[in-house]
Amino acid sequence: MCTPIRHVVAISPTYLEPVGMLQAFLEKLETVKKQLIHQEIGFFHYFLDDGSQAMSEELGRSLIVHNKNLGLTVTLIEGYEAVFGGRKGARPDLVVRIDCQEHDPLRIPEIVDHFSHTNLNALLLPVCYWVAGQPRTPMWRTLEQIVDFRRALKPLKPEVILAIYNQVFPLGFQAYRTDFLEGLLPDFRRSTTIFRELTGKEPSWGFDLLAIMLAARDDLDNIDFRFGGWMEPWLENRGADKIAAQQERAKTMIEVAKRLGCA
Repeated sequence: MCTPIRHVVAISPTYLEPVGMLQAFLEKLETVKKQLIHQEIGFFHYFLDDGSQAMSEELGRSLIVHNKNLGLTVTLIEGYEAVFGGRKGARPDLVVRIDCQEHDPLRIPEIVDHFSHTNLNALLLPVCYWVAGQPRTPMWRTLEQIVDFRRALKPLKPEVILAIYNQVFPLGFQAYRTDFLEGLLPDFRRSTTIFRELTGKEPSWGFDLLAIMLAARDDLDNIDFRFGGWMEPWLENRGADKIAAQQERAKTMIEVAKRLGCA
């Protein structure tokens, strides 16, 4: 029997996003809230303020606030802990992790509906990069790559993951049943220690890939993928140096995942 979704929390890390982008994002979230309330589903959204210069109480509610940038990994883990701890209202049935620029909030009702009619524990929405003026990858090819990526999660096939993750699409648009996500939290915390041991650095970005690999380790059968749309990437994500850095970070996260039992 499928467990209905009655309470949803969405969280969005913020750092470099300008005020106008955040305002447009919030306007879409208001539309989402109205749709879900009409279905008698509670919806709350919180920012995870990671040293953002644009955030204010007037702009939106922040679940956590960092006075300086601590990086995406720490920010997301603290955000999930705050959701689980019930610091803001009742415990949700579903947690949606969504970015302010790359992801479309209007997909959230569709995500909720998908969970309400399945026994899914996680839903991942790859969002393909697209630079204005350049041809888009044919949809059939994108769907093939999504299938290839899923097959590479268990057993892990690093060469396939590295060829697709952040090279074809990022996977930061994610939704989890709360109990399942909470079960992953101890390994989320352990991963930060492992990352420091491997690199001698503090973890920053790359956490989304690790979360996917750990989720697949625990329950690949109840993880699904849906195409999340197209997005024009940040300017700094287009250069060869950033692409190479993303590859190296993905390699490190695969090694962290292996040490946490992904194989």
